[in-house]
Amino acid sequence: MLRIITQQAQLIDWNDEKLHPLPDNLVFLDLLNPTRAEELEAEQWLEYGLPTREEMQEIEESSRLYTEKGALYMTAWVPVGLDSSEPETTAISFVVNPEALTTVRYGNPHPWRVLYDHVRRECSHPVTSDAVFLLLVELIVARIADSLQSIETDLRRVSRNIFRVNAVTRDGSSESDLNEVIKLLGRRNALVADLRECLVSVARMLQFFLNNAASWMRGDLAAQFRSVARDVKSLDDYTNQQTQEMQFLLESTLGLISIQQNQIIKVFTVASVMFLPPTMIASIYGMNVDLPAQRNPFGFWLVMVIIVLSAVVPIWLAKRKKLL
Repeated sequence: MLRIITQQAQLIDWNDEKLHPLPDNLVFLDLLNPTRAEELEAEQWLEYGLPTREEMQEIEESSRLYTEKGALYMTAWVPVGLDSSEPETTAISFVVNPEALTTVRYGNPHPWRVLYDHVRRECSHPVTSDAVFLLLVELIVARIADSLQSIETDLRRVSRNIFRVNAVTRDGSSESDLNEVIKLLGRRNALVADLRECLVSVARMLQFFLNNAASWMRGDLAAQFRSVARDVKSLDDYTNQQTQEMQFLLESTLGLISIQQNQIIKVFTVASVMFLPPTMIASIYGMNVDLPAQRNPFGFWLVMVIIVLSAVVPIWLAKRKKLL
């Protein structure tokens, strides 16, 4: 699928064959899950090649950030599906030159949808390739920031809950709650790691752009690009803080689970100790030999009283010592 934005801020879905070839006044060319025919048409208009899907997955910086025929080739990881239960990241290539910005993507991140809504509603003045690139990067960073704020809200809620959990419960609900906390922390930790990877790739992309596009970039946009780069740096530091916070919460949760398990073991240990004297007395009087009070008509009841007392007294002492 091809979408373009012209210099007059006109958004066009380029699906109608009769509209070909591509217009000369476009400043943004977006290829979403492009077919080979769409790739060839875009390359013919741009007069330089576009990265393939396999090349976009390369992890070497030299394969993700380079120049060719006056165009800047930049590939960054962008989060997708942050509102879903299984968020992920996708590699998106940005190809920028003074005339046009081209993006090649195989996912549909939220910032692109916001960009198109923004163009439809608000853009009425002429736009340039660097201005569209700046808006996209700002939307990506804002989306990551919103997700990090949502994660921080979850961490605060988890912190309140785990330190309010009553470790001594009989129905096992507290332990079940703590197990859910561990799963939640695991999911959030994985998401923060993905977001941090995105921030690092965006930071490298911005630095590469500022270093190589200074000769033709609009002067009034340079300060905004540097401001976005500072925002990315602060968000990267914020992810470090959240990682440390999650590590503390995870250790605290595991400690509470250990306390619960120790409490259960303590109860069984005290119970086994309390029933040792009655068991021993019953075993002695169960032997097939003559024992004191065995011939007494009240011997049976006397032994039963001794057994009960030998069980009740340890229970009373345990409660007095607050062992139960």
